[in-house]
Amino acid sequence: MKTGKAEENKRKKREALMHTAFELFSHEGIAHTSISDIAEKAGVGKGTFYFYFKDKYDLRNHIIAAKSGEIFIRAKNALDQTDLVLLEDKIIFLADNIISQLENDVITLRFVYKNLSWGVFESAFIEHRDTNIDFGLVFESAIRESEIKYENPLIMIYMIIELISSTCHDSILYGKPLPINEMKGYVFQSIRAIMRAQQISPEKI
Repeated sequence: MKTGKAEENKRKKREALMHTAFELFSHEGIAHTSISDIAEKAGVGKGTFYFYFKDKYDLRNHIIAAKSGEIFIRAKNALDQTDLVLLEDKIIFLADNIISQLENDVITLRFVYKNLSWGVFESAFIEHRDTNIDFGLVFESAIRESEIKYENPLIMIYMIIELISSTCHDSILYGKPLPINEMKGYVFQSIRAIMRAQQISPEKI
């Protein structure tokens, strides 16, 4: 019983640090936010911070993994309600859903856009830290079930995520070069092009 309560307290402290850091990073910027600022506002000691995270950049990566995980889980739950078969169509559906979520959460959009990196992607999609879903397993399963095979599925997915993040940032926030509703068609066209460029011809399988 005591162990369960101790673990719950640890979870709450960690979540408090992540929630507080997200607010400070989003409004003040990472460069202008100190570990002391985060710990003080979260109501924990500075030593507690280092129990969970190496530094504020490690914390940033955990936050992005968690935020990305929340967005993806909602998109996947919506996808599970469809009868789509082709992987290409499934990816387009996920992209459309994710874009819609980012339209309604510009703070997360700004944060992910500024800080997305291969290390963060690897943390969320390969190691599935800070998420309740194994992204790697989900995509491996989708690739395995697909009749079409791809040369490097992991790189392909990373490029698609980068495309969505970078393209939609200016389109959602500033309507440049086009409003997001007009830009989506070009984004989806580019996603299909990326996937088709990665396809392995049947004779090579």
